[in-house]
Amino acid sequence: MYRNDRASKPALKGAALATAIAETVRRSLTLMDGLCAEVSRALAQARYTARFAPAVVDCSTYMRLDRNSETFRDYLRTWSHQRAEKGSGGMHWEAQILVTDHRRKTVEIGLGVAFEWPDGSADANQAFVEFWPTGQGVALPSDSRGFQRALVACIVKLEEAGELSSVKSRPS
Repeated sequence: MYRNDRASKPALKGAALATAIAETVRRSLTLMDGLCAEVSRALAQARYTARFAPAVVDCSTYMRLDRNSETFRDYLRTWSHQRAEKGSGGMHWEAQILVTDHRRKTVEIGLGVAFEWPDGSADANQAFVEFWPTGQGVALPSDSRGFQRALVACIVKLEEAGELSSVKSRPS
């Protein structure tokens, strides 16, 4: 598990830890959603759209959940309390970014996400994200631009492989 040991605060425990774990997961997924939307706006001229897929998988149970559902909120609450009680536990999830080109062809970019064990500090990184197609890893939120660059690099790689196609500008 990705863990940042630079904190000098005492470790969170009990309900405070469970709440912090759940918030870490929610904030990180929301941040990735927003970063994908920004990349989509930047690539609009090439007619690509990138969106964070609604389904995520908890690697400790291999449970696939819609992150926008009430079931996910309930699962996350239970999941967080179990880890807080143990004082440890897997915080690894899998996710995908769906990229669609002008032909309406959609390709998945796989992500591995390791959530940082919360220590209560607001400035700590929340998650470490690895883009499976390239192996590039970034820490969020501090490397938000790195996340976007890695996403664009994956799109370029998919375009070079012929999986995606951008709209070429016409010569004048």
